[in-house]
Amino acid sequence: MTDEEFRDRLDRHGGDLALWPADVGRDARRLLLRSVKAQAMLDEMVTMELALGQSAPDRSEDRPPSGLADRIFAAAFRLPSSDRGFDEDGDQSPRLM
Repeated sequence: MTDEEFRDRLDRHGGDLALWPADVGRDARRLLLRSVKAQAMLDEMVTMELALGQSAPDRSEDRPPSGLADRIFAAAFRLPSSDRGFDEDGDQSPRLM
């Protein structure tokens, strides 16, 4: 496996080599023993996945409550127009504060 092939596999399978197909993972581990560039690519991928929260097995506690978007939308349209920061005739530009 070359560094370029390793990068392609990282993009396809992610930074957890245990989730890669067995034969490809074996080749990747061999490459990692000899390639500093491949090691850096793996470090970068794992760091990015951790930052994005993709590597956590169960992120359900981080999800917004069910129906939150609907409640926000409904609340936004219950406000009287004068509270929205513009005059009802449209003569003034919206107030920012």
